[in-house]
Amino acid sequence: MLRPDGSLLLGQRPEGKPYAGWWELPGGKLEPGETILQALARELKEELGVTVLESSTWVTHVHAYSHATVRLYFCRVTRWEGEPRGLESQALQWGRIRDASEAEVQAARRDHGERLKALEARIARGEQPTDLETAQARAQSPEDALGLALEPRIGPLLPATLPPLRWLHVPDTYAITHIGSPGNVDAFLRRLDAALASGLKLIQFREPDWPGGAADDALRQVLKQVVARARPAGARVLVNSAHPRDWIADADGVHLRAADVPAQRPKLPPGAMLGVSAHDAAELERARQLDADFAVLAPVLPTRSHPGQPGLGWETFGTLALHAGLPVLALGGQSADTRATALAHGAHGIAGISGFWGG
Repeated sequence: MLRPDGSLLLGQRPEGKPYAGWWELPGGKLEPGETILQALARELKEELGVTVLESSTWVTHVHAYSHATVRLYFCRVTRWEGEPRGLESQALQWGRIRDASEAEVQAARRDHGERLKALEARIARGEQPTDLETAQARAQSPEDALGLALEPRIGPLLPATLPPLRWLHVPDTYAITHIGSPGNVDAFLRRLDAALASGLKLIQFREPDWPGGAADDALRQVLKQVVARARPAGARVLVNSAHPRDWIADADGVHLRAADVPAQRPKLPPGAMLGVSAHDAAELERARQLDADFAVLAPVLPTRSHPGQPGLGWETFGTLALHAGLPVLALGGQSADTRATALAHGAHGIAGISGFWGG
């Protein structure tokens, strides 16, 4: 459940249930014959007393606990009727996700290390910690696992709750540059400033057709100008893999073209984001195996840049996104007018060029 300000609702498992005291996202099990969204609406009515008015599927995640492997269908609920109440004796708390400070990350890692050492010492003495005690020792906080923090601080979190926190930190609008030539730089920077002022938070720097080539030093200076404007506005800039690898040091991560996806996750600076382009289920699976932050699936609709290509269509997009195992942004014919349709079909958000820079 997501409020307009980006905060999400968590519940604390009550006494008498496995992992009592741990925090999780509200939900439950699918009953025979139910769709995912039907089960979601029923569970939230039973657990929280709310009536779901607007929801969409989002990411399917397979998580292995010590006692079982579960398939979790994460959904986004953005409108509901009623005030959430803990009808099953669970405490509730709204929290907002933010970047953790370096001090918070280091403190969390020290705490995690101390808990692991204490667990190992108990085992060395011949003790047999319970499964719950072992889980408590091994549990990572968002600061430790993701470099993120919940405000107010909430924990411990069930391990399966961590991936959605990471995914929610991915902005839902992804604007791709198409500056084209040095003569267009000043006009583009003005459009960039306007887009940042309107709330744009994620940019892909992609200029494969630059006159001096994709590795031109002058183009790298343009990248630095884009980053210098984006960061004060809280936006991140990813460098497309068409450009030299060492340019990543100037930005906030890399976006891999489908043809550039390696067998193993590339080594990136701490906190850097990884986006991956995909066109089918196999390429989405490669993105998931790389532990990418998100994938961009294209083309969804016909575009002027690819005349004659019909696009995947929304039904195919929705099926692929549901089973991708990571957030998927829709690319191809996207604009503010298609956002609601994209979200309704399981997209994390939308990506594009022409409709994202105000002209």
